Amino acid sequence: MFERMTADARAVIARIPRLALAAGRREMTLRDLAAALPAPSGNTAALWHAPIAEPLPAAEPSATECRTAGTVPPESVSGAAPGLRFDREARAVLEQAVLVALQERAEHIGTEHLLAALLRSGPPDVVAWFAARSATAEAVDALLARLHGGPGVERLPAEPSRTDRRRWRRATARVHGGQRIPHPLATVVAVVVTIMVVLAVCIWGP
Repeated sequence: MFERMTADARAVIARIPRLALAAGRREMTLRDLAAALPAPSGNTAALWHAPIAEPLPAAEPSATECRTAGTVPPESVSGAAPGLRFDREARAVLEQAVLVALQERAEHIGTEHLLAALLRSGPPDVVAWFAARSATAEAVDALLARLHGGPGVERLPAEPSRTDRRRWRRATARVHGGQRIPHPLATVVAVVVTIMVVLAVCIWGP
């Protein structure tokens, strides 16, 4: 679903490999995702005004990380590093972000959906770290309600293809219990036809 990510959400994802590589890890973790999220632009930008005293808590390194630390070439920091991948927790949060976007009937996956997924399924210390920056679950829920599925200030880098739009609409319908979401043009046509019928009845009578 990367094609459904806004430019701001993609910028967050692009920062994650650099954070993982700087820590000498071959896996991109949930904490890398959390540390990459705060940014002065995007739909969540207004949440990052509160100061924070401590950096994001570091997770205990896994056995795999200990074996592979420092094995990624430094030049990979600016590009895609071979073998660099998201760990299980980070993948789960990214999948949750897609689900949040679908539940909101949004046509995009934005920074607000990434943040909501982290707050809803992330570990308590990460949630507390965000709360120290005023990014609480209540604040994000209020943001989602205010956006009401709209893109806010974020935009998709390119117009989705017709196939992608159909696939996204089917996924949204599945999340909402199979309820079919009408095409916007079909909605306009239905409204126009209804108005014409009402006018005809008023003019000519039953």
